[in-house]
Amino acid sequence: MNFIKKISVLLFVGCLSMGISFAQEPTESDYTETNTETIAESEEEFDAEATIVEPETLDARQDVDIIKVIIDIVADLEENSGVESHFVIYNTDNNIVEYDETEQSSITQKFDVLKAKDNGDEDFTFIRQTLYNENRQAWDYIYERIYDKDGKLIFFVRRYNTYNSGCAEVAFERSEYYYSDNGELIKKTYEIFDSNNNALDLDNCWMEREIYDQYKSYSEFIAKYPLPL
Repeated sequence: MNFIKKISVLLFVGCLSMGISFAQEPTESDYTETNTETIAESEEEFDAEATIVEPETLDARQDVDIIKVIIDIVADLEENSGVESHFVIYNTDNNIVEYDETEQSSITQKFDVLKAKDNGDEDFTFIRQTLYNENRQAWDYIYERIYDKDGKLIFFVRRYNTYNSGCAEVAFERSEYYYSDNGELIKKTYEIFDSNNNALDLDNCWMEREIYDQYKSYSEFIAKYPLPL
């Protein structure tokens, strides 16, 4: 990894640890000016959400492979009816309750939860959190999290779709974060595409960037969202 790439990755990890917004258009106050800053550096915008990080060590690659196995297990289990638990928050009440199919139009958030074991018989928890736009037309946010047996976050996904991008009828954004068991970011992906899975140019799109928390531990997530499991 060259020097500039190393600096970018360090900045990216720093952004995660501080829990700041992943804003597409940083304001002037987001930057610290120095006398030694070059013109190229001052013009370059750092977009943490669109950053891509590849695993650099054998251990990191092995950790990514293990996480991918768990992702496949989640996909297989989701095909089996009755395996998942489903909870929602309705716009009439902030309490988290069991999902009622007859009241879908009034849902503001939905949680799909799987508790299972991987191929090594280790426990893991998968949680998909969907935040709905009130008119179901402008945007939706989806966050997916996988916690290991110790409750540590090992996989996080941010998914977003919008009708207001200006570059496609519907534009989709997806980022994946892979973490080692000690919390190190070992892989990060990013893609932006239309409803036909054609890649889009981010520079031509407006993709709303919200402030969100990945919740690095299961206990931290449950403290914020006390799911009645």
